[in-house]
Amino acid sequence: MPFLGKEGETQVGILKLRVIEEGSMSTLALAGELDLANADSVSAELERLEALGAPLRIDLSELEFIDSTGIAILVAAHNRLGNSLQVVPSPAPEVRRVLAITGLDAKLPFAPPVESR
Repeated sequence: MPFLGKEGETQVGILKLRVIEEGSMSTLALAGELDLANADSVSAELERLEALGAPLRIDLSELEFIDSTGIAILVAAHNRLGNSLQVVPSPAPEVRRVLAITGLDAKLPFAPPVESR
């Protein structure tokens, strides 16, 4: 069950979700581990943000782990949003390796990190 942390932040198990509004861009920042245990919360938040109709950024810069469920979420978001989606990559070797193995490192529209946190 998610619980609300500091303003705009929700924690679901060992994953923190934070929404950052920047003009017409919404950013969903993920920190910790994205896996089956918290995938429904991430999907629900993405759906909520997508419904706003604005471009969306998924910030993985603080993500330390991602499993196949998390990969499926990224693929589905990319398929739905196309050019309206940007992904900030994770520097974590575990995440980078999974993205490389799946080929998503070459497919996802990567963007630079969010300046203001």
